[in-house]
Amino acid sequence: MTHATMKPALGTPDEIDVRLNAAEANGLIKLKYISANLGVEVEGVDLKNTLSTEQVAAVYDALLRHKVLVFKRIGLNHEQQVRFTYELSEASPNIGAPTIGHTVFGHVDQYPELFSVYQGEKSKPRNIERYEATAAADPWTGYHCDITACVNPPSIGMLRGEIIPQGVGDTNFGSLAAAYRTLDESTKAQVATLFAEHEYKFGRSKGSEAGDSIASRRMVSHHPLVTVHPDTGEEILFNSPGFLKFVVGMSSEDSTALLHKIWKHSVEYTIQHVWDQGDLVVWDERSTTHRAPTDIYSSGTERQLYRTTLVGQPMHGLDGRQSQIVEGEPMLSCAEELASNMHVGRSGTALTGNVFQSAFPEPS
Repeated sequence: MTHATMKPALGTPDEIDVRLNAAEANGLIKLKYISANLGVEVEGVDLKNTLSTEQVAAVYDALLRHKVLVFKRIGLNHEQQVRFTYELSEASPNIGAPTIGHTVFGHVDQYPELFSVYQGEKSKPRNIERYEATAAADPWTGYHCDITACVNPPSIGMLRGEIIPQGVGDTNFGSLAAAYRTLDESTKAQVATLFAEHEYKFGRSKGSEAGDSIASRRMVSHHPLVTVHPDTGEEILFNSPGFLKFVVGMSSEDSTALLHKIWKHSVEYTIQHVWDQGDLVVWDERSTTHRAPTDIYSSGTERQLYRTTLVGQPMHGLDGRQSQIVEGEPMLSCAEELASNMHVGRSGTALTGNVFQSAFPEPS
């Protein structure tokens, strides 16, 4: 099945807009635009309490159209965030159940769907100076979609701010749909049917706790460089610099030149989220990229977020070909992961946090 014959599961962007306008008119949701290409602040939806089917549908429509949803200072607790994550998993047949907190690094004690994302002096990576030097030269450094080394990476990511320092710790998000729309026609033709290899491997982490955890859940996959969003039919320039290693079938020189070109182009369509305590940010992993901050490490402060993610599917390219496993296993739901005991016995999978001593950038 090619792009021309694939029917969006939830309708075209114009059809979704009609539904969203009706939802706003009926008081189900209120949206405040952040930028022309990406992001809205959401009001009028009380995530502290169980949502109706209509509310969940309106939230998901907003996510499809605007890619990043910001719920300001709503102050959820662990239980409420997990409940909302399960509610959102019912919004589309193309979304899976919540994953275990982190496929590689574990979960929060008593809340296996949650992953603790902590940054502070005690978690400062050893290679931060080298990373920051690279970031100064290459503006795409640190951008990624989560765990794209897996054949079915997350469909939706969600972060909640618990401890938020002032003046540092912002998160950047970028629209890969806008990146594809604005790509020059020559490059669109070049990337139309190409695949790229994604690998979970950060820095010189062999022998460390983080490195041993990565090795115990090794993942390598091939994804189309241009994907078709299953719910909207939008074409996405699917690239994840933190995981993407090379273009399949290209020489090293040609692959690097093409990737640097599309990475540089993709980060032109970004927003920066300034966190407040209690914020919840939800993003579509299939059509956005994001970057964690590094300025916390030199600020003498700390930052604590909690993440939940929803299982995704293999990607479809313009010609209908799907993502392929090179090495490893698909991502599982939290229930499946716990039942399989795959997470047991990995060194470095702390139950209450992630401490990346040598693996960077942080996969969150």
